[in-house]
Amino acid sequence: MQTRGTICHHSKLVFHNGFIGKKYLILINTPSKNEPYLFLKTTSQKKDKSTTSGCIKKYSLFFIPAGKTFFPKDTWVQLYEIYEFSPQDINTNKEISIVASLDHRTIEAIVNCLFEAEEDNIVPVHKKLLRPPLQDSMLKLREKFNKDR
Repeated sequence: MQTRGTICHHSKLVFHNGFIGKKYLILINTPSKNEPYLFLKTTSQKKDKSTTSGCIKKYSLFFIPAGKTFFPKDTWVQLYEIYEFSPQDINTNKEISIVASLDHRTIEAIVNCLFEAEEDNIVPVHKKLLRPPLQDSMLKLREKFNKDR
């Protein structure tokens, strides 16, 4: 099972505008068996983007400098579009491959930035998957420890 912070490469992602392209995606939730996988896409196209490390709330971006993580180039996480995939999509899609993962601190900073910049635009079901109630978190933790024994 993939966990929050997993970096995937999608060789034929259908963007929200209908275009198709290669993209790195970052998993922003840890889905249980039947829950959707939520991803943010990344770009290394600078254009007029700020290179201030971390959260760029004004533009709904999170900047990761080159070489600080898996990404060899300066990379911006685009917070304004969440991509949702079903477990079936993830398990059967040959275009998606796992390439790396972010450290805990970085993925938490990205999700916190997402809420700062886009909270009013995040659908309630996604909010619950990203920041589940404490009880759900405890159940998932217990489930994980039981599997590991």
